[in-house]
Amino acid sequence: MAATVVAIVGAVGVVLVFLVERRAARRATRDCGRLVARYCDFVVGNESAARAGLLASVENWHQKVHIQPNGDVREVVVLEAVAERDEVYFIRFHLGSDWDQPEKYRRNVLVNADNIEIDGRPTRHWSMTNSWLSNARLTSIVHFHSPVRMGQVVRMEMTRFWPAKCLPLMRRGAAEQFVFRATELLRVRHLEYQVRLPSGFDARYEPVGFTPPDNRISVGEYTDVGGRRVFICRVTELPEQLTVGMRLALA
Repeated sequence: MAATVVAIVGAVGVVLVFLVERRAARRATRDCGRLVARYCDFVVGNESAARAGLLASVENWHQKVHIQPNGDVREVVVLEAVAERDEVYFIRFHLGSDWDQPEKYRRNVLVNADNIEIDGRPTRHWSMTNSWLSNARLTSIVHFHSPVRMGQVVRMEMTRFWPAKCLPLMRRGAAEQFVFRATELLRVRHLEYQVRLPSGFDARYEPVGFTPPDNRISVGEYTDVGGRRVFICRVTELPEQLTVGMRLALA
């Protein structure tokens, strides 16, 4: 009798878990459908804005990449952007790796947006979606539940954890590029991109996408207070569609 009761309780538990997961899947599908419908309306109703191109102007982009000895990467991005259209419903980010990531790594990639402010006022009315375009490319979109109006300033902090992203650099002796590219939708006025190696490691670097000296772009290095080597790329008025940054190889 006890075994029968346990079996029944176990079966009920399985059913409940299934129902919860199915409801969650339905909610996710419904939310995606609403987003697609809203964006279709936005595109149809803003053809002139789409032709104009620019979605937002990033006044400041600060990105810090912390690499672990095993190649795991933690990134923090803090940015301030000004809306350049009457209504901005989302900001899209493309992330990439220098090598095709196996599924066991891709499923553990975490991307979050935190501390979002609009004109200096914190907001919780946003959501984020992530989708893989390939085994090495991930797209993250921050969706605003209410549109950001032209001229309003969005400040946000994004954190990313990407297992083994720099594994070839740290374990296989391969050089790796750390680059940034602006598009016709997102203009970048000031960029600071830092890559911090683990303690005890050093690297050689070379510029990517430009030839020094360049009054808009520079690449340099220093040692932080903890003795870790830091490589930094600074850009002012990043030209559209130009990929710039640095290539690192362990010394």
